[in-house]
Amino acid sequence: MHLVVVDMQEKLCPHISGIENIKKSVIKLIRAFRTLSLPVIVTEQENLGETIEDVRNALGEFRAIKKNSFSCMGEQEFVKEIMGSRDVLLSGVEAHICVLQTALDMAGYGFNVSVAGDAIGSRSEYAKQMAIMQMAKEVRVTTAEAVIYSLLKDAKHEKFREILKIVKE
Repeated sequence: MHLVVVDMQEKLCPHISGIENIKKSVIKLIRAFRTLSLPVIVTEQENLGETIEDVRNALGEFRAIKKNSFSCMGEQEFVKEIMGSRDVLLSGVEAHICVLQTALDMAGYGFNVSVAGDAIGSRSEYAKQMAIMQMAKEVRVTTAEAVIYSLLKDAKHEKFREILKIVKE
């Protein structure tokens, strides 16, 4: 499974409703995926600044895929990066624009798409809820913690204790 972190950028995040909780969920996902050696892809919409500092710190070394299209699937570099995986978890902003369009496009191309509802956001809570309702018709809407535990399968997983610390933070 690939984690996709969509447009968690300096000029956008300060305007997102509930950004602190969204940021915490995104960071938990990043840390869990890194702990489990699973790939993380980061996108940045042109002209919206860099990925926010807290997310950059959680990512460590990374290279963001720059984009102009709202759907990540509109960028060749993204498409090349995501190929080889059929399972994708989306997080980031804005839920009703880039996350929604990416989710629908990926589902249309046959990807198994999940969206962590607590790790996405929009400027208004209403726009986020409308996006979740629309996405739920086409993809799996879940939570960051539910995905993390589904990756482990059970408490006997060798990384369980490390993941437990991440989830409890």
